[in-house]
Parts: sequence; C-alpha cells; structure tokens
Amino acid sequence: MKNFKTIITVIALSLSTVFTVVANDVDPKNNKETKKLRTEMSLLIGKNIPVKLNKTTTAQVSFTVNNKNEIVVLSVESKLNDLNSFVKKKLNYKKLVTKAVKKGEVYIVPLKVNVK
Repeated sequence: MKNFKTIITVIALSLSTVFTVVANDVDPKNNKETKKLRTEMSLLIGKNIPVKLNKTTTAQVSFTVNNKNEIVVLSVESKLNDLNSFVKKKLNYKKLVTKAVKKGEVYIVPLKVNVK
C-alpha cells in the first residue's frame, strides 16, 4: 500500500509539472498581444534610424513591462552595437498604450531594419 501511494504521488507531481509547462507555451508569432506590442514598438522606434546599414539587419529585443505599463529593455541582441544602443534609448521606460500585457513577464520581439 505504501508503494502504491508513492507511485500515485509521483505520477500526480509529474503530470502537474507537464501541464503547467504546456499551458504557458505560447507561440509569439500567433500571439495577439505580441503583435500589438510589436506594432507599438515600431511606432516608438520610428522610421528614421541613424545607424548606417549595408544590408537588412535583425535584432531580438527582450523586455518586460513594469507596474507603470512602461517598457524595461533587458537586452537587444544584434551584430551592430549602434543599433543596440539606439533601440535601448528609444524604448527604455516608454509608456505603452496596450493594456493587454502581463506585468513582469519577459517578452522577446524580433526587430527587422531594412536598408533604404
């Protein structure tokens, strides 16, 4: 009987762990709030980027939203340091209009900069 209780406990714990991981797994490309955030971020950055580019460049912007509904940039990953610092300056502590974001959750949004 003791072994049976142990087995049931182990199964229950493993299932609860698996279900919580699956429940939080969201595809960022199909997520509506991520699309709204990305649109709002592109408006905040603007079209005039004072970084000289030879080709189209991409970056990954990871950020969180604080209790005041402001963007707090955690990191910008791209090959150009000038682009990293520009994006941080433009986005850090800017207030969001979108209210459908979860405070404290880390978001990773792709950024694509085209050459004119």
